[in-house]
Amino acid sequence: MKIADGLVVSMEYDIRTADGRLIESSDKRGAPLRFFYGPNVMLPGLAPKLLGLSAGEEHKFGLLPEEAFGRIEDAPRRDIPRSEFPASAQIKEGMSFEAGLPNGQPIRLVVCEVSDKAVNVRMVHPLAGQHIKLRVKILEVREPTEEERGSGVVAAS
Repeated sequence: MKIADGLVVSMEYDIRTADGRLIESSDKRGAPLRFFYGPNVMLPGLAPKLLGLSAGEEHKFGLLPEEAFGRIEDAPRRDIPRSEFPASAQIKEGMSFEAGLPNGQPIRLVVCEVSDKAVNVRMVHPLAGQHIKLRVKILEVREPTEEERGSGVVAAS
């Protein structure tokens, strides 16, 4: 069976920077990745690369920044109240600093504009602007069970 919309896919994977540094892998997670295949699978450029693959196939490919974690200039912007910064802080356009999202994921905040009331920042994924390399090995492609269809969650194997 070939990967198509709505099917359940199980795969091993490695995600690396262009210079070969390991970012994430199924080995680091401790388990293969299992998901419903569709156009909004994880990274924007991943779905077209997986479409039509079958169990047992292994592929290596690269993704441009806009296909992976996005371009820096396209990262979403947000206003943060000026009161959330120390009153003595000299915040200027172009400055950047690290922050953490509620889920613990790190993010870089780049200051775009500063006013008395707010600091407008661009929320940049740490890997935005980078080309990445992926290796995937498809372990299984199957129809979802009735329970999976109903819950929208792929069962652990």
